[in-house]
Amino acid sequence: MSELKRRIYALPAELMPEVKAVTFAKCSRSPESFDEIAKELTEENSADFHEKWIVGYGHSSVAEHAVLSLAMENVSILATKVIEDTRLASFTEKSTRYQIFNRDKVYKPGNVLNSSMGKVYQDATDLLMDVYEELSEPMRKFVEKKYPREKDQSEKLYNMISKARACDNIRYLLPTAITTNLGMTINARGLEHLIKKLLSHDLEEMRAIGEEIKEKGVTEVPTLIRYAQENEYFKETRKALRKTGEEYAINEAGDNTAVKIIDYDKNAEDKIITSLLYPHGQLSYSEIMEKVMGMSEKEKENVLEESLKRRGKFDAPLREFEHIYYTFEILVDYGAFRDIQRHRMCTQTNQNVTTVHGYDMPPEIKEAGLDGKFRKAVEEAAAAFEEIYKEFPQEAQYVVPLCFRKRVLITWNLRELFHFISLRSGKKGHASYRRIAQECWRQLEKIHPLFAKYINVDMDDMDASWAATLENKEYYYNPFANRKKGKN
Repeated sequence: MSELKRRIYALPAELMPEVKAVTFAKCSRSPESFDEIAKELTEENSADFHEKWIVGYGHSSVAEHAVLSLAMENVSILATKVIEDTRLASFTEKSTRYQIFNRDKVYKPGNVLNSSMGKVYQDATDLLMDVYEELSEPMRKFVEKKYPREKDQSEKLYNMISKARACDNIRYLLPTAITTNLGMTINARGLEHLIKKLLSHDLEEMRAIGEEIKEKGVTEVPTLIRYAQENEYFKETRKALRKTGEEYAINEAGDNTAVKIIDYDKNAEDKIITSLLYPHGQLSYSEIMEKVMGMSEKEKENVLEESLKRRGKFDAPLREFEHIYYTFEILVDYGAFRDIQRHRMCTQTNQNVTTVHGYDMPPEIKEAGLDGKFRKAVEEAAAAFEEIYKEFPQEAQYVVPLCFRKRVLITWNLRELFHFISLRSGKKGHASYRRIAQECWRQLEKIHPLFAKYINVDMDDMDASWAATLENKEYYYNPFANRKKGKN
């Protein structure tokens, strides 16, 4: 009897994504090898397969085998956050920390530009970009003086670090209308959903991006996204809920706490221990839970210790840690939100970009003596937002600079919380989101110290002035603190 030979190989790169999807899908009913199946397929009969099984019978998981990589250039930062609110995709975006942005690359919504608000919009974005460019060189000189080149540090590396430090400060002037570049890799099933979401969006830019993504996508997967279109459920439900929100006047500034745990699993420790033991026995969950509840605190801690003590620097905790959830509400500047939002192994619910929560000013802006120009540009943009909002409440978001705060509701499982806190509290991260990650750890430590002690959190080397912004102190400003209730 001959020995069975294992085969592991890549499908030919030249195969179209739809053909690859069918190649894998047909293995459920064909005894042939994958490469033999692929030889029999053409774009035409692959399309027939998808029309029957995906469109006709709803076997959408097949579309997950068709993967596309799309490049998007000159889309607004506001648009990238809508696009990146897609859980099962990979994104890489032009960095506001390492590149200087150009004032000529600001998105201008046609309906606003062609209205009485056109000049207000143009003046606000022009001023922000003028001050952004004006502060670039003095900010660079300031950081070079504050952080002299170290011994044995190459001039090239030092210049790169100095540029990043300068950009870290001035990027808070960028309006969400500034355009950027975004690379996306996504499967056809996820792409279809994204296209529907974009085509159903309130903003014209999002709808136009949706049309263009569909146009380019059908050249790669002509069948799988052909029927993606505007979705009435998305549109009408959003309108109805927005109307209800207006009736109950929920559009005010409200509480300004930076990080709060809204809800969490009160029985988390026993659930984690039960879940960790579950795959190593045959009893039911409730029977194992009963035994766990009879353990001493020390015995429970020993189980946790055994499950976590062998972790290497880049090892994620065991998957059983996903059985526990925490819901956080975070109020953070938009610049930092852009990094936090990338943690998509969670459930995120975002509020619109606004000025009602005030803004953070990077401490080094004030230290460099540049705060007067910064505040003038930012507060004029806030005034423009107020004016534009009266006529164009959605488009008004484009003039809001990245320094303004926004709210986001995030439900994380404990495993992802390990990852977020460890990564974003690190010294290489920006101080603005470091303080959020650190505060998430503090909040967790208050309710579940046994879990918190196993998370690799970096609590050192935090600029005291940045930390103060978290508590609404010296570097936090709200130009509309005395606004009348009920206004946006």
